[in-house]
Amino acid sequence: MRTMDDMRAEFSLLGKLLDKYTRIEKQPQDFGVGFTIHPTEIHTVATLWAAGEMSISELAKDAAVTRGAMSQMIAKLEKKGLVYKRTAPDNQSKTLVGPTELGKQAQEGHARFHAQRDKEFLQYMAKLPDDEYKTIREFLVTMNKWMDTYQR
Repeated sequence: MRTMDDMRAEFSLLGKLLDKYTRIEKQPQDFGVGFTIHPTEIHTVATLWAAGEMSISELAKDAAVTRGAMSQMIAKLEKKGLVYKRTAPDNQSKTLVGPTELGKQAQEGHARFHAQRDKEFLQYMAKLPDDEYKTIREFLVTMNKWMDTYQR
């Protein structure tokens, strides 16, 4: 059985990887709409693009943020012209949010961005033997649960 000392190099590499990811998640990009969009913003637009209209509460739950935080996000996105809000026809107290045409355009640029940036890594993953792919999947599921322990 390996000890923490045996795994120090891997934990160091993992820390560097997570640090890089955190920095990347703060870098706004122009996804072809003439202005920059932060990753959390485009991921909200991407969720709406994929799912269609959603309530602010549903979006907040999906993004694991408070309803207040999501309301602020939607206000920013609406100001940028990426989403619209409307009252639900069956419930006057419920607000639905959806992507505008500009939001759809930004999401298409976002998809192209990832297709270009992720291509090599996805090809690597696709070529893995099934047992290795399964091990990576189990690792990621376990790591996700491990990260949940830091959020309590």
